[in-house]
Amino acid sequence: MLDYYYSMVEFFSQKNAMYFIALPLTILLYVLMRYLQGKTGWAILNPLLIPMIIIICIILFTKADPQDYEQGASLISWLLDPAVVALAIPLYLKFTMIRKQAIPILICCSISIFISFFIAYVSCKLLDVKDIMIPTIGARSITTPLAMSVADRMGGIGAITACIVCCVGICGAVIGFPLMKLFHVRNKKAQGLAMGSCAHAVGTASANEHGKIEGAYSSLGLIVCGILTTFLATPIFMLFNILDSWFGF
Repeated sequence: MLDYYYSMVEFFSQKNAMYFIALPLTILLYVLMRYLQGKTGWAILNPLLIPMIIIICIILFTKADPQDYEQGASLISWLLDPAVVALAIPLYLKFTMIRKQAIPILICCSISIFISFFIAYVSCKLLDVKDIMIPTIGARSITTPLAMSVADRMGGIGAITACIVCCVGICGAVIGFPLMKLFHVRNKKAQGLAMGSCAHAVGTASANEHGKIEGAYSSLGLIVCGILTTFLATPIFMLFNILDSWFGF
């Protein structure tokens, strides 16, 4: 066993070894997890979560250079932007249905944003964490570019926000629908809106796998929450400052 481990370390320690294996390894693990998840029906076999854990373990145990993996898998990162834009297609197909429910959707998304920041605020205060972490954690439920922008603007740390956003999205994709099933949330529109509002692009990809309605409303939640957060973040933090002055936090 040790000989096998040392041989792996030797292989990945070679110059650019991880660079050349990054893309095929990532695709292979993703396809394998999709197949196993389809066969077993287990949500935990998420094709984003499990490959990510395996690749992190490989990099750690073989002491490979993470930058080699990043550069080797850059094609996947490049495809992320058009993939997010493509999520607008189910939104367009269900636009007539969505337009009739514009007001309730805006209210639900606004409440979602406030809850996200309020939970971050209360958690940081209870755990005596520095205030810089409130905007860093609070922007976790919108897509990465907007989340980093909001966090930086409100005095948070954009890089940490990006990591949290990825983790939240993957967790939402894994437990989102099972959790709603547990609490008897059966309405497809509500399911989609919840996934898009809480788990952004990764959750929307999962919602699209469940159905067109879920995918459309998840895309809507992703877009609306992203836009509203950029406007609501400032007044929300003004409210937090008022609470700090009242309660002496």
